[in-house]
Amino acid sequence: MTYKVLVLNPLRDYIDKLKEATPEGFSLTVMSPDASVAEMSAEAADADFIISGVEIPEAVFRAATQAKFIQYMSSGYGQLPLDVLNDLGIPVAQMKTHSISVGEHAVTLMLTALRRIPASLELLREGAWRPDLDETSYSELYGKTVGIVGLGNIGRWVGKVVRQGFGAEVIYYDSAEIPLTVSELIPATAVSLDDLMRESDIVCVNLPLNATSEKLIGREQLELMKPSGILVNVGRGEVIDEDALIEVLRERRIDGAGLDVFANEPLDLSSELLELDNVVCTPHMAGVGWENVQRRIVTGWGNIQAVLRGMCRLASLPRSSEPNRCSFPEHPSREVGNIALIIADISHVSLLSL
Repeated sequence: MTYKVLVLNPLRDYIDKLKEATPEGFSLTVMSPDASVAEMSAEAADADFIISGVEIPEAVFRAATQAKFIQYMSSGYGQLPLDVLNDLGIPVAQMKTHSISVGEHAVTLMLTALRRIPASLELLREGAWRPDLDETSYSELYGKTVGIVGLGNIGRWVGKVVRQGFGAEVIYYDSAEIPLTVSELIPATAVSLDDLMRESDIVCVNLPLNATSEKLIGREQLELMKPSGILVNVGRGEVIDEDALIEVLRERRIDGAGLDVFANEPLDLSSELLELDNVVCTPHMAGVGWENVQRRIVTGWGNIQAVLRGMCRLASLPRSSEPNRCSFPEHPSREVGNIALIIADISHVSLLSL
């Protein structure tokens, strides 16, 4: 028997690799990004599995009545019609293969802000070579206190890199219970959110967007930061009150920010964030990297085969703000340094309703 795998709105740069990796017994149908809703829905109707990119119309998922599993090729579930998938009973897994890329990007934003790289580059382009440098304006990461908001896969990687690679102290806040073995491995100390904002030299936000994280960091929390503090966000823009952040940056109540995500994307060219000289912005690209693409492909096919072998066990839980779980007990991970980075999302979500 050959199983039909439908690929919706894929990233064009890895379709060939995805095709090359197709296991025996599977047939890959790749939809053009320009395909109509009717065309996608027709192909979805008899698909056994779906590999989904972002921005797929709800009607396409409604048509996928035969699907056994959907592999979402991004992180988070904000763009999926969760109620529809609940009704159809289709398990869904997100990707968490991007932890290394996002973690490295977060550290890059920290260093870029601390070393004032954009301003130095601009001066160099203007022909100024080491113009009256004020050494008190440049800082090291060594010895700083880095506060991590959200000690998930990305937060753990950031914590390990800044602690073991740069000699920073690490504290963290997470609403979920973090195993002691994880925090000791970094090592990192749990604190309240207010204490983290107050004590950190650098605040690094890694949270997904949900009902509890939206505007978690508002004006009150930003006011707690040190005047020399730097805020980095590689999670979701809506986790921070962006208007309040712009205000404290404009008035120099904190030293700077490094932002990869924004409340509204794409970021409007008229945004004041692009005008402030103490802000470093990148276009939601922290997870971009060829190595991550390769991990996504391996993970996606691995998850599909695991579902087929019955390794995905669905929990019959009522609708709530907590996800039902679809677990893959023998799912592979690999050691990177002293932390096992999960190649897939080992808490695969099924029948999720927010």
